[in-house]
Amino acid sequence: MNKILLILVLIFFFQGCDFKRDFKYVKISDNKKIKPRFEPLVKRYKEYWECMSKKDFDCSYRYEMPYQRFLHSLKWYKNFNTPNKKHYMIKLLDIKPVDKYTVVVKSAFVSADNKVNYMFHDRWYNVNNLWFHKMKVSILPFGENVE
Repeated sequence: MNKILLILVLIFFFQGCDFKRDFKYVKISDNKKIKPRFEPLVKRYKEYWECMSKKDFDCSYRYEMPYQRFLHSLKWYKNFNTPNKKHYMIKLLDIKPVDKYTVVVKSAFVSADNKVNYMFHDRWYNVNNLWFHKMKVSILPFGENVE
């Protein structure tokens, strides 16, 4: 009886502890009012980063540009995108239209301890009324996604 009581106490105690908690999903905070024409983009952006935060590269791969998926296999994509084991948040900061079908999305990466905070830019393209992320195909330090 004492063992069962001890086990129950330990279970209740460790439920409140953080050690068992899995990595948090990316949280997106929109800092300004989004224009209605960009609402589908923001929806896809959030879905993409939620996939990335779960390390679900099968999911995030579907949001990459179709021609890039043709050039780079899912196996290559998974090897290229090594999982980040840190808790982090992605903040959507700004959407800058380049033309009718292209935007640059400015975002910030913020670590859970607020020690790593940097901004990055991603290109998104509207293909047949569906927004796709332009995959970065080389690992560079915090630079822009240059054509």
